[in-house]
Amino acid sequence: MACVVHLAGTGDHSFERRLRLGSPLLKENIATMVLESPFYGKRRPMLQRGAKLLCVSDLLLLGRATIEEARSLLHWLDSEAGFGKMGVCGLSMGGVHAAMVGSLHPTPVATLPFLSPHSAVVAFCEGILKHGTAWEALREDLAAKEAAMTLEEVRERMRNVLSLTDVTRFPIPKNPNAVIFVAATDDGYIPKHSVLELQKAWPGSEVRWVTGGHVSSFLLHNGEFRKAIIDGLDRLKWKESSS
Repeated sequence: MACVVHLAGTGDHSFERRLRLGSPLLKENIATMVLESPFYGKRRPMLQRGAKLLCVSDLLLLGRATIEEARSLLHWLDSEAGFGKMGVCGLSMGGVHAAMVGSLHPTPVATLPFLSPHSAVVAFCEGILKHGTAWEALREDLAAKEAAMTLEEVRERMRNVLSLTDVTRFPIPKNPNAVIFVAATDDGYIPKHSVLELQKAWPGSEVRWVTGGHVSSFLLHNGEFRKAIIDGLDRLKWKESSS
């Protein structure tokens, strides 16, 4: 049997959306494991409202913890639970994390980044989320520690910090043929060039396009996302010890 670890997208505090995607895969002998992200759900700090992180450092900590926890879960699925094939998928922010996990995991896993950019820079400095970031508060915080900065300088500082999340700088996954990106034709958050940059950095990976925007494409084309999971796992070899 195979199993896929599903990582949370921005604002996904519950398990319902990911279980709705993964549950039908049981018919294909594919189990689903859903990770509750740090800073989300019951792991959300008391002072945090919704998905609005209090500090830029929280975003980096969220990513690092998610990656390490997902890798630990994959290791457990392999060494303890005895699954013959494994994968990791995620939507939007979860897709970036899934790409990082697939890149860093020591053995081949199906890697399914859905509606995700190649870097958080795209979302926070170029996409719609730049309008939801408290730039003035960041400038005041930096001014208390350093010399006064313009808003443009603050944005450039953010770019430099978030460049750590550029997945094109990460190692190519052990089996790039088992990497399938699913992207939307009219995504207001993720531009097409960002998806293609990562696909180009990982020769052998595949991009599949669905119609719609960042939310509507997922709601209307669940079947296409499930097919990507099935196909990605099919491109892996079964472990000799698997049943």
